[in-house]
Amino acid sequence: MKHTVNEHVLSKGTRGLFIDVPGSDVFNILVRFNSGYQFVDQTMYELPHVMEHLMATRTKKYPGPNEFTIEAQKNGAMANANSSSDYNGYVYECADFELDRILDLLEEQLVRPLFTQADLDIERKNVREELNKYTTDYHRICSNALSAKTFPAEVLDYDTRLSQLDDITLAAIFDYYSTAFTASNARFYIAGPIGRKSAIIMTRLERLFAQLSAGTPLLLNTDVGLNVADPILQVRDISQLYYRASIYSGELNLDERHALTLMRLVLVGGMGSRVYGEARSRGLAYGVGMTSGASTGNSQTGYSGYVTPANAAALFEVMVRHTLDVRDGGLTVLQLENARVLGTGTTKRSYQTASDMLGWYLGPYENDRRIDDFDAYLEALEDVSVQDVSTVVGKLTGNKSHGVSFVGEITPEKAQELAAILAPLWK
Repeated sequence: MKHTVNEHVLSKGTRGLFIDVPGSDVFNILVRFNSGYQFVDQTMYELPHVMEHLMATRTKKYPGPNEFTIEAQKNGAMANANSSSDYNGYVYECADFELDRILDLLEEQLVRPLFTQADLDIERKNVREELNKYTTDYHRICSNALSAKTFPAEVLDYDTRLSQLDDITLAAIFDYYSTAFTASNARFYIAGPIGRKSAIIMTRLERLFAQLSAGTPLLLNTDVGLNVADPILQVRDISQLYYRASIYSGELNLDERHALTLMRLVLVGGMGSRVYGEARSRGLAYGVGMTSGASTGNSQTGYSGYVTPANAAALFEVMVRHTLDVRDGGLTVLQLENARVLGTGTTKRSYQTASDMLGWYLGPYENDRRIDDFDAYLEALEDVSVQDVSTVVGKLTGNKSHGVSFVGEITPEKAQELAAILAPLWK
């Protein structure tokens, strides 16, 4: 999609990207702070999440219950927020004629929130409802149980998080806002028909962040996931077995990350892929996912999904056999080329809007302050060789730091048996 991207640094140190998408009639705006779960006292783990809710409730200009969100959603605009281990993010999408009004609201939300005890009591209940919903999402349960063991400094299990909600105090909310919501700890992303509006938007952002303290940037944890020798079990009376197996490694360079992308497509990229293709052709599983990714300091790869218990051993054997065969030289030039074309076509099809383009630049800039040129990325995939993919699989599977999580009607003995089938991936 035709666009240009430029980095800007404001006077108080706030950094961000302008992604100019000519012809778009929509603006997408995102502001992020390094203020996620990893930065709080773990006895109040959900504090960033509760604060995210509170900041969409009342402000000085809109002091009524939920008055701010009601105002933000006028004229069809979308206002949302999200929290993770790393960040709180505040998201807007609006028609181009709404830009000035939405920038007013963004400033109001980030600079002049109102935190009250009454709202805290209500939003703790709303967060409880949200977390309780997750406790019936077996994919989330499986992933959360594994992450809580392999990244204990960043992730807590849902039961603990629920038990702590009433311990979050209004004083802690105020203190955390003043510490984490600072100009130097923020990034901004704006995508849309920026054109000649660039200087006006910059002026507005300068005004917004000038009202926050400069602060000190909070640095993300880059620790590699811990090794967990025994499988992690969450026993549930359900008919399928949910699984997640991850291998944790050190940092990958950019060329290795491109090879990792093609590795994933070779193994699980559609019906023509090696693992997913065989699993479907044999009726072993409806879907097979791969949890590959890399960021500053660490990387991980592995498999996740769900399977009928009777098919689990056969499915895991397929995963191991094909992964190690790719590592050991069994990948063909044709298989790699098919994966490359699949990746190129999927990428071009998937990035058609201003929102899509914001998403494209977001990850690399957040993780490494890197601006990945869209066309250069596709060209880089052309340079990945069979040996490059083999080498990166060898590098990833050569690490013993790993974890396996299961959710379902499974015994410890069966879990050990299934984990033993997967074990060649990290031995």
